[in-house]
Amino acid sequence: MIKKVVIPVAGRGTRLLPTSKEQPKEMLPIFYHSPTNQLTLKPMVQCIFEQLYEIGLREFCFITGSHKQSIEKHFTPDYKELDLLESKGTVVAKDLKQFYEKIEKSSLVYVNQDEPLGYGHAVYLSKSFVGEDKFLLHAGDTMALSKEDNHLKDCLESNADGMLMTKYVEDPQNYGVVTGKKMERFLKVESAVEKPKDPISNLAIMAINTFNNSIFDALSRVKPGVGNEIQLTDGIQIMINENKNVLASELPKSSLLIDIGTPEKFFDAQKKTYEFFRNENNKTE
Repeated sequence: MIKKVVIPVAGRGTRLLPTSKEQPKEMLPIFYHSPTNQLTLKPMVQCIFEQLYEIGLREFCFITGSHKQSIEKHFTPDYKELDLLESKGTVVAKDLKQFYEKIEKSSLVYVNQDEPLGYGHAVYLSKSFVGEDKFLLHAGDTMALSKEDNHLKDCLESNADGMLMTKYVEDPQNYGVVTGKKMERFLKVESAVEKPKDPISNLAIMAINTFNNSIFDALSRVKPGVGNEIQLTDGIQIMINENKNVLASELPKSSLLIDIGTPEKFFDAQKKTYEFFRNENNKTE
């Protein structure tokens, strides 16, 4: 059973400037669950934390940057503020109290990425946190919503060295993409390429994956690639070259993928989550 989660949140968010100058993009709000069934805006990274907490994960490692202190502050309970909100009978107090309780019952570790050397480098920095364990790797600016979080089942239950969540996309040039041999349920990955100018497929790697610690040995040997950065995709290819068992599972078509990496995607994320949770709340009323 996977117990550990690595959440890289060190990216500069340049496509969301000037909003992301002081406000990390992972702290931008989307609509999410509320214990009072109210439509509630929460930072994306809090939504990810709560989703993973609800399926039983308790050990979290955030890979942060020097400009991301507000994330650590957000995950630090402020009980004086909570007492004030409760004394005024504020509806949001119940939500905030439950968030604090989840934090108190979890182990949260923060690792600083001093230089923006790439997503793969950020993942490598979690090596000491992960140790000998398998772990879930989940980006801080992307998440999926599905009934009972079924989209995470394949990742969490897989015995593979690497399990990649993938999705068919029309334009794969901005993604890491994979090809492979179709098995009964999964794809046996034979090739992984980051942002190919001539795409090898339309099957893009989503930012929700699981690995055992062989990924760290692979990443230690990755040379700067696309964007002159250490790319996770290149580490995955090294695993494949060394006959590690890397599989891919396609994101269920019924699930909802949320990405806030650009202004257009952020706007779309707010619309999608508003409709999703408004409908969920209507079902419970």
